[in-house]
Amino acid sequence: LGVTPENVRLNRYVRDLSRPGVFLDVLGGGLLDQLSRKPSSWGDDADGLARRFGSRATQAAVQISVRHGLAAVMHRSTDYQPCDCHGFGPRIGHALLETFTDRGADGGRAFSVPRIAGAYAGGLSRLAWEPQRSVGDVALSTTLSLGFTALFNVAGELTGLKR
Repeated sequence: LGVTPENVRLNRYVRDLSRPGVFLDVLGGGLLDQLSRKPSSWGDDADGLARRFGSRATQAAVQISVRHGLAAVMHRSTDYQPCDCHGFGPRIGHALLETFTDRGADGGRAFSVPRIAGAYAGGLSRLAWEPQRSVGDVALSTTLSLGFTALFNVAGELTGLKR
């Protein structure tokens, strides 16, 4: 088997599913949900914690799958493109730009429909097993999540971790 665009995409998809950040999101989010007893109907025992971890893991899988699927159909990159720029302002600007845009096959930049759709699809997927959640809750938490992504991108650019 040679290296094909499909193999590269599949490898990037698997890489994104297994990133440490996904694990930390599932673990941290599940623990926060457990501490705040959300949803309360799941109780505060080990079974409730397992359900919360499962909910967060499924949300992450949906989010990443939708993002990569749409990116493949739209011929878009899912990789963060590090900045070769210098200076505080340009690096912050680049990090914010990378949060909401991606690159097409021609190298041009466009609004990242795959990233945004994936984030909202992941959040909305939880409505299937958490009926007490509302679309408004999902919209708020997903929008906040995108804001945190922007902050992490800025931190990564400024510390050199995104290079």
